[in-house]
Amino acid sequence: MPRLSVKDSLFTAAAIMVSSGLCGILSLFGSGDVHVPLVFVLTVLVVSRLTEGYFYGIFTSIAAVFGVNYVFTYPYFAFDFTIAGYPLMFLSMLAVSLITSALTTQIKQQEKLRIETEKEKLRANLLRAISHDLRTPLTSIAGSTSILLEDENRLSGEQKRLLLQEVRDDALWLIHLMENLLSITRIGGEARIRKHLELLEELTGAAVHKFRKNCPAVHLRVTAPDEPIFVPMDIVLIEQVLVNLLENAVIHGKTLTHIDLSIALEDGMAVFSVENDGEWIDARVLPHIFDGYGVRADEKRGAGERRNMGIGLSVCRSIVKAHGGDIYAENTPPRGVRFRFSLPLKDMKDRADDGAKEGKEGDNAS
Repeated sequence: MPRLSVKDSLFTAAAIMVSSGLCGILSLFGSGDVHVPLVFVLTVLVVSRLTEGYFYGIFTSIAAVFGVNYVFTYPYFAFDFTIAGYPLMFLSMLAVSLITSALTTQIKQQEKLRIETEKEKLRANLLRAISHDLRTPLTSIAGSTSILLEDENRLSGEQKRLLLQEVRDDALWLIHLMENLLSITRIGGEARIRKHLELLEELTGAAVHKFRKNCPAVHLRVTAPDEPIFVPMDIVLIEQVLVNLLENAVIHGKTLTHIDLSIALEDGMAVFSVENDGEWIDARVLPHIFDGYGVRADEKRGAGERRNMGIGLSVCRSIVKAHGGDIYAENTPPRGVRFRFSLPLKDMKDRADDGAKEGKEGDNAS
């Protein structure tokens, strides 16, 4: 037994009624009944493409054959299957529905497989990125605390302070790493997130405050529109994106002296730009920088290194994509790197509601 869907059932019924109405209107203009089979073949094609499974396409084929015969063919409002060409018409519609439904089902299965593959790839990238990043700071923390406990009396105050500072830095990096992992968890397996209208000023204020707390020595300039702007988002996740991009610039900019954070409105999108004047990213790495393979081609990670470009940027891309936006990176002449990401100012649902509202207002005006 096919699994029936209320949505697909209503869509199928509406498609058949619209096609019947269109054929009736065309008949009033004396165009004959030549157009009727073509209209219903198109209806079968649309229903088969936009519904789940094979049932609705086959049902539409059968309904179209009987409906065309009964309503639009002489003798009208009576069945006559002796008309030449009707067996071919029925088989043609049935073949269209079966082929289209099969192709649609295959496409949807491939899309599900693609989503699952991306999820597995993301998990693999995260595991690869954190396998070293977790072990190294934990080892460093254990070593520093052991020295403090065992050789406390032989260490000077300055040596103790340096060891404690290393412990603090490693602990902060672990916290940052956990925030990235929690961000992935918040996105969820189906990349569905709960978005609310958030004030852009609150987002940038929170991200800048956290960044300046962690990197007080870095000069940061912020440019944003003066008017209040609300963007549908999960503010915790987008704040994580901004902090990741800002801290990534500090970690890998090397010769960096300042960072520019700018926000602009472009074509219904809020566009965020994080630009620094540090070293360029290797051209071979740049196209794959969001894939989780973030260590530069010319960098060799020493035993004490714990930071890379992979996990943070992989998280950033996942979050931005889940919001319906896009993110990319580019080198800027004469030096520096720019990261840009965009967020829609309205959800697809909001856009659809606005379109329906505008259409209703237009009907009322007419």
